[in-house]
Amino acid sequence: MVGLWDFLGFSYSNSCATTKTLTSSPTYKITQASTQNQQLKPEEWRPITAEEESQIWQYILNSPLGIAALNQLAIEGFISPNCPKRFYVSQKYDSFQTLLQVKCTSPRGISIATPYQEMQIILSRFEDNIENFEVQRIYMSQ
Repeated sequence: MVGLWDFLGFSYSNSCATTKTLTSSPTYKITQASTQNQQLKPEEWRPITAEEESQIWQYILNSPLGIAALNQLAIEGFISPNCPKRFYVSQKYDSFQTLLQVKCTSPRGISIATPYQEMQIILSRFEDNIENFEVQRIYMSQ
């Protein structure tokens, strides 16, 4: 019997990582991690400048996958004045790979059974188009 997840094209395993691959080249990936093993590493990410932030918002708002990433944040309750947002760019790929970190003061998410206070979205682009993004939910240590 084919389940809804199979019908939608999701793959799942016991590792708590869910991946969705679209039939065309744009993709997105969803992963889950606990707070203890998911800290931003300065050798991988650096904070952005005000000029870079303006340009990154242009890429996000003019891309269907950028809008999809923001929609995912909204669905899970992470678009709020109580949830500060920070952008970082890759030390290796510069602004072609951007991390949007959203931390909230209270637990949120799509399930009350496993609360999380932070989401990270890694946006990868080619030229002016966001080609894929990865959603990471950072769960509270238990």
